Amino acid sequence: MVGLSFNLAFASSMQQPDWALALLLAALLAQRHNWMWVLPMMMVHDAMLHWSFSFTLMTMAMIPVAMIYFDQHLGAGLPQRLILMLLAVVTMLLRDWAFPAIVLTALFCVPVWYLLTRRYAQKPA
Repeated sequence: MVGLSFNLAFASSMQQPDWALALLLAALLAQRHNWMWVLPMMMVHDAMLHWSFSFTLMTMAMIPVAMIYFDQHLGAGLPQRLILMLLAVVTMLLRDWAFPAIVLTALFCVPVWYLLTRRYAQKPA
């Protein structure tokens, strides 16, 4: 809702990140089991924003598989997750997004990812 408000209020005066991509990517990086609802939402995102069903979806579909591979071979770690995040965000270059919008998307993804990871890490009482 906040992202939509920013897009409507400041669309002509400042660069806007891809809010939906940042939120979906953060949810996927926080826990790979979220792929069941993230990938269908990514299809909707691509269809609505890019008029395609496979623009970012292919990269997002590879992330859970890559996370499983990295976790088994290297252990769960932040550097692997950052690389996967950057690969997903760089796909915005293919659709000629401005570089500041790509950076803003990555910067918005990180705190949401952090909050979701902390929430998943807390043990229920």
